[in-house]
Parts: sequence; structure tokens; C-alpha cells
Amino acid sequence: MSWWKRTSSGERASAGPGIGTPGAPGAGQRGAPGPRALPPLELLGTTRSGREVRGFRAPAAELVPWWHELRTQHATTGLWPVLLGPDVGDVVSAFWDHDGYDDALELDRATRATTADAAAARAARMDPDDDEDPDEVDDAPPRRLKPERARFTVADTDGLVALVPAEHGWQVPAVLGWIGGCNDDVDVVEHVVTLRDWHARFGAELVSLSDDQVLELLVARPPTTPDDALAVAREHYAYCPDVVDQGVGSLTVLAEGQVASPSWYFWWD
Repeated sequence: MSWWKRTSSGERASAGPGIGTPGAPGAGQRGAPGPRALPPLELLGTTRSGREVRGFRAPAAELVPWWHELRTQHATTGLWPVLLGPDVGDVVSAFWDHDGYDDALELDRATRATTADAAAARAARMDPDDDEDPDEVDDAPPRRLKPERARFTVADTDGLVALVPAEHGWQVPAVLGWIGGCNDDVDVVEHVVTLRDWHARFGAELVSLSDDQVLELLVARPPTTPDDALAVAREHYAYCPDVVDQGVGSLTVLAEGQVASPSWYFWWD
């Protein structure tokens, strides 16, 4: 039986106090406008451990504003907002291949894993004859950094905002069993460990996961020097080689642009 238990089509659920409803803290208080009411929520599914994942659709222009608003409520609601893209059917169907996936077990495994474990996993899947080892790629630090404005491609079209029960945003890939990077043998443990590390060092927070194998982060403290940016670009490349090999073409370009910017984009072919 699939761990992702689909509900009947069109099932709705109320938001519940604390997530943009009149009963939320601050709502109705004079001089303290409360959060705006959420659109009707759909029960998207229930994980094997019993976590209910709900969500709602929103126009493209409202997706990122909704993410910011719901992110500010996370400490109260315990629900991490994540943009899933335009088609919930595709997102859910991607998980159906993972019969037997145990979100609680995988989350525990990921929580106990270290950055050294993630590095060992990357080394294990590296072909000894492969010339794509990020430590061997001969790219110089950029002359100067060229940070760009934050942008999230998953919000380019109307889509779904999911509310995922999670203590931290970096736990979401394990809660959902997100399969991005599976062609490169990246598993949920590596996603969680990497996002946890970047959150601690750079204030990176998960914004989007899509069925197109796109993962995007909002970054509060990106590197500010060319040498530091190049070092982090090597981390990006080790985690997701396609950002260079099928993207910007070199670590130098990656370092001067994306790494220095307040949003980071990853895509696996």
C-alpha cells in the first residue's frame, strides 16, 4: 500500500485556528490586523506516520507572498509552507512509486545523519574516472559578485501551496519523500542534511519542491566574497551537478551569480 494515501477528489477542510483564520492570534484585535483568511484547503494526503498535508491553489503572483506570510506563522502553526508547482496530480503521482516509504523512519535517519555522511554518499557515487569532481574543476573565483534579485521559478505559473507538518523547513523533503535527484542517487537524507547545513550557515530556507525535480531556497546570508562564493559553488555542484553541466556552464559563473544571491535554484535532469 502506498504511503501517500490519496483522499477523495475535491475533499476540503477548514484552515483551523492559527493559519489565517479569524481565530488566529492577533485577528480581530484593534490596531493589530490578523492574517488574511486562507482559501479553502484540500487534504492532499496523509503520510504513513499520520501527518496530514493540506494545501490550496493560488495565482502565480500570490504564491511567493503567501509563502512569506505563512512562513511567519510557522512557529504558531507548525506547518511549513512549500510551493509544489501547478499540478498536484503530478506531484502526488511521483510519490506513488515509493510504496512502503516510512516518513518517520526516514526523518529520524536524516536527523541523525551528518554533513560527513552526505559527503561520503557523494564520494561513493562519484566515478573514479569522472572528471566532474567539484574539487577538480579548474574555475577561478569571480572578479566580483553579481547578486540578483530573489526569484522562484516554481511561482512562474499558478500553483499549489502545501502546508507540511514539520518542525523545520529542511525536514520537508523527508516528510514528503521527495524524489528530486533520484537519477543522481540523491536521497531524502542527503536533501535534509544539505538543507540543514545551509540553513545553519546561510539562513537558507526551503521555498519550493516540484515534480520537475526543482528545489528552491530563500537565502538570508549568502556568501559575500569571491573566494567564499566559489567554495559554496563547489558545494552546489557536488549536490546538483546539473546546475553547472546543464545550466550556467562553470563554477565561476555560478559563484558570481546564484551563490551570491538571496535565492538558490537546483534542478536535476
